[in-house]
Amino acid sequence: MTSKWPTLPSGAVDWQKVFQHPETGLTANVERADTPEKLKACMHVVIDALFSRDSDADVRRDFLASINELFTGKKTSLNAKKTKINMLLNRIMHDRQYRAQKYLEMQAKKQAGETNQRMDEDDPLKALEEI
Repeated sequence: MTSKWPTLPSGAVDWQKVFQHPETGLTANVERADTPEKLKACMHVVIDALFSRDSDADVRRDFLASINELFTGKKTSLNAKKTKINMLLNRIMHDRQYRAQKYLEMQAKKQAGETNQRMDEDDPLKALEEI
């Protein structure tokens, strides 16, 4: 399966680029919205894309409710809405970066453990000790 997101050499998603690429980043798309309706629609697409797995349903629903709340009730300017949305996107980006780093660290530890296990199995002195 190929990722729909840009990746780093490690194979992890490049969340910095996903969010902050000046032409294609999510933040750039938010900035291009010139009406509250377009901004709201843009954020629905973004949230659906970021939280697309079945297991994300509750998180997706909560984010969409927050977005909908931002666009109802108290009147705020388009720029104020964009500021709040950009703060939200930054939190999501940092969370994704943190989780990706932790996952890579876990994979490296797991791989190192498997490598050490193989090295122990191949050690002839250790094999002699077991006889």
